[in-house]
Amino acid sequence: MLPAGCTADYPQAADDGIDLASLSPKEYAVARAAAEALLAGVPVDPAAIALAIDRELAAVGEPIRSDLRNVLRLLEHFTILGFHRSTFTELRPEQRLRYLEGWAKSRLSLRRAAFQALRGFVQYFAYIHPQTRDLTGFTGPLPEAVSLPVVRVVDYGEVV
Repeated sequence: MLPAGCTADYPQAADDGIDLASLSPKEYAVARAAAEALLAGVPVDPAAIALAIDRELAAVGEPIRSDLRNVLRLLEHFTILGFHRSTFTELRPEQRLRYLEGWAKSRLSLRRAAFQALRGFVQYFAYIHPQTRDLTGFTGPLPEAVSLPVVRVVDYGEVV
């Protein structure tokens, strides 16, 4: 009854040379696979997006971290409900996209919300990435666009 490929072997993080801060290797692999499917044709590395998600979840903490981690685990193993014999990470990118579209159009509001959360993370980190600046027209953060003066410490002497 369980999808084929329910394995503990998710080498993507190790292959990418990533030390994970928040996600497990399985969750990283799912985030990377989702980015690959959702960002077809966008000039950004899915591994960079999965890494950004990992770092952001480490910084933001609970309950957002556990919620998104649950979404990633459900996405990986509930493919059988979409009539697939493989886990999410084993599907081809176009199959993953169709599966995600099923989540987006689901009758279950929780499933639609989970899709929106994942897509929000993926798209946010994709479109703030320097590789997509030509697409968005974003010139970069203010310190990159403008030369700011150097802040100097002023010593007013002893204050009595």
